[in-house]
Amino acid sequence: MRKWILPITLLMGILLLVSVPGLTASQVDKETMKLIDKAGGKEKYPDANALVINSESNFEFKADGTGQGTEFGLIKILTEKGFDSYGEMKFPYYKVYEELVVDIARVIKADGSVIDVPEEMMKDISAASNQAMNIYEEDALERVVTFKGLEIGDVIQYQVSRTLHQAPMDNQFDALQVFQGFDPIISQKFVVTGPKEKPLRYVVRNGDVKFKKEEKGDKVTYTWWANNVDRIVREPSMPALSEIAPTVIATTIQSWEEVSRWWYSMVEPKLALNDEMRAEVKSLIEGKESKEEKIDAIYHFVAQKVRYMGLGTGKKKGFEPKPVTETYETKYGVCRDVAAMMVAMLREADVKSDVVLTMAGAEVDQELPHIYFNHAIVAIDNEDGTFTYADPTVENSVDWLPAVESQQDVLVCTPEGRSLEETPLTPADDNMGQITANSNLTEDGLYTSDVTIATDGIYDLALRQFAKQMPAAQMSMVWGYLIQQVYPGIQLTSFETSDANDLTKPFEIRFSYQIENYPTDAGEFVLMKSPVSTGAFEIISQFLLSSGSLPERKYPWSLGFTFGAHEEETINLPPGMKVKSMPDPVTASKGPVEYKMTYVSSQPTELENGGTQVSYQKEFKINSKKLSPEEYALYKEVMRTASKSARGELIMQTEEATN
Repeated sequence: MRKWILPITLLMGILLLVSVPGLTASQVDKETMKLIDKAGGKEKYPDANALVINSESNFEFKADGTGQGTEFGLIKILTEKGFDSYGEMKFPYYKVYEELVVDIARVIKADGSVIDVPEEMMKDISAASNQAMNIYEEDALERVVTFKGLEIGDVIQYQVSRTLHQAPMDNQFDALQVFQGFDPIISQKFVVTGPKEKPLRYVVRNGDVKFKKEEKGDKVTYTWWANNVDRIVREPSMPALSEIAPTVIATTIQSWEEVSRWWYSMVEPKLALNDEMRAEVKSLIEGKESKEEKIDAIYHFVAQKVRYMGLGTGKKKGFEPKPVTETYETKYGVCRDVAAMMVAMLREADVKSDVVLTMAGAEVDQELPHIYFNHAIVAIDNEDGTFTYADPTVENSVDWLPAVESQQDVLVCTPEGRSLEETPLTPADDNMGQITANSNLTEDGLYTSDVTIATDGIYDLALRQFAKQMPAAQMSMVWGYLIQQVYPGIQLTSFETSDANDLTKPFEIRFSYQIENYPTDAGEFVLMKSPVSTGAFEIISQFLLSSGSLPERKYPWSLGFTFGAHEEETINLPPGMKVKSMPDPVTASKGPVEYKMTYVSSQPTELENGGTQVSYQKEFKINSKKLSPEEYALYKEVMRTASKSARGELIMQTEEATN
């Protein structure tokens, strides 16, 4: 659901590189061959798929923010995975802002001969990431270069020139450069030159790189470099590279307030309503007395009626929203269009609000201001110095702001300008799945159960979207397959859900099932587990925790939101059957992870039919959206405890066996 706004770093590309002299069409120069030979291959890097021998970049900007730069890369292919990664390279650029030229693209063989990439194997295509989000922007392109004749053991060499002829933010320059990746790097350099009158402020995060600064005349050159950088080994659900790898952030922008005012100046002229929109707002809030009711009505109208689809418009494509009247008329837009439309309608309803820049999926550096954002949402002024946030691009959300956007960096855009802030954390208690089962066991071993799954927060959003993606009959079949994990031969006897389109009520799933001959005879005893305790009905936790399979982690575990699950089952045993033994209660709480499990048995005299009732309860919570490696170790401890407790069974005995 991430909607992207074009950052200036994409305009530059991830690497902006310097040219290399002395290249010929048929034979590589001696200096390059020396670099290749010295670099080695699998014997030196047995776990690597490719080896970045040299990665150099250079960009020179002018006082107005425009400029020129080059990218250069020399990469050796070591495995099939390396071939898949580099056999076809994509160089993103935004045609409205910049021009891109591929100066060199070729394959270098072991004997020094080269195969140049022909023109027909260098094509512009629409940016795939945009298409995946239903954005069709003719100027957001990728130059795809296919390296003809590439084989394992070969080296690819490329040089790309960029000319930035329009700065997204006038008279400003910013950049972000990562100095580590998933392949080892022998040498990497990043060079920025700018006018002395526009000095760069810069910082290195997550480690160290070498640096020097040189002044010559009216220009200043800033150079960062690193040598022999180990590769990052991928881990499931790891943070963005800019959060874990050495990263240079550089900018000429003086404050976040300046960025806030800049975007406000682009958005504000687009917020003018026409009579048709005013009438729509009047209709939506008619009879709504509270501020919350008005916001809810407008939020759900925008989220439900405006399709997420975009065509870039305006002078500042990628940043500037459409006029809200156009978005209202066409009923489609990207995040900045949809957010602007909601703000305009809220203001018409006398609800103070502003459009917000944010970064979905990665942290924003607090110290150095830049325009590296990829999403836009809405800030509703609480008139006490705080804001309530809403994302109208999320169609099926009961909550104005889904949990995946909690603790996310935001910049509210106002005429006065504001600093960087953060959306509040959604606690695990607000992202719960509640699984409740009422079950009965008969004397002949038939086990029947009625189950309800109630949802809140991220659970509601996930299961509601799941339900809307398939017909009811198909969903029933899917659920029947899922509960097969409980016991062979289980039969789904009924299945229904609440209305997935009704956003005024939490989404629910209700189903019934039966199992014949469920308990296991073990001599004079009968053994049985609570079916809920198997976790088969808790599909959201299963999916989320699947990325927690590593015994330990080097990098944080980025879940994206807090969550929890509460399970309980009441089992009515037949008269004459009593509980001999139950699993011991378990409580494990370490860091942000909590786990509790209990079984409780009633006395036979407490039920009218003289039977026994067993109650099972389990609650599991993760109260942080990102766990450090140390917190992940605590999580694994808790899960080992939970796994042991889940193996426990009820041991029961009938009166006949007792006698």
